[in-house]
Amino acid sequence: MCFSTPSAGSRRSTPVLSQAKAEALEALTDDRIGALPAGAVPGELVEQLEADGLLALERRGEARRELERRAVQRRIEWASRGVSQGEVLSAFAHHCRDELEDTEVVSEEPSRLVVRWRTEESLFELRNGFLGIDRLASERPTMLLGDIEPNMTALVQTFLDRPDLRSRLAVCDLGRLERLGTVRSSAFVYFEWFLRDAYGVKLLPAAAFTQGLIDRGVISLGMG
Repeated sequence: MCFSTPSAGSRRSTPVLSQAKAEALEALTDDRIGALPAGAVPGELVEQLEADGLLALERRGEARRELERRAVQRRIEWASRGVSQGEVLSAFAHHCRDELEDTEVVSEEPSRLVVRWRTEESLFELRNGFLGIDRLASERPTMLLGDIEPNMTALVQTFLDRPDLRSRLAVCDLGRLERLGTVRSSAFVYFEWFLRDAYGVKLLPAAAFTQGLIDRGVISLGMG
């Protein structure tokens, strides 16, 4: 099974991407991430992607389009309804544009949204995985949305070990309704309110992350 049909027989079709392949391909083709540490992507995965031709420069655009399609179409099943990540992001963009007087949609793409509140700009980005996410942190508050379950233990450890990272970057799983990070952003607060009001769901800190902060004395049960 393939996602696309070769045009005039001149190109190979895009193979179905497993979660592991999609995460690796995303990291390897994201110019912001650059070279990954040795062993970050298993050698056999790299070989498979090379065999599929997905790491070839001439297919870079095709690979990125397929990754975006996959991230946008990731299904989220809540008790009340089923939606895709892309639908939620698009609906939030409309909410910011049409219903919030103090926010501005700076840019909107199927998998990326930049929102400005006063002078603060925040980025929302749909991802297939979280390899090399420390390279995606910047001075602009950033929320990455995707499936955290395959990397939960490693993500929690990274966010506990890197106060600088968790203060600038948030990771959110709409399926699990959990988030990691301590970044402050008014747009993120609006997003959580939007999820509550539009879909009847509540986004909560991941229990393992919260417990880790407690164990390290960063927060206490009596805070807030």
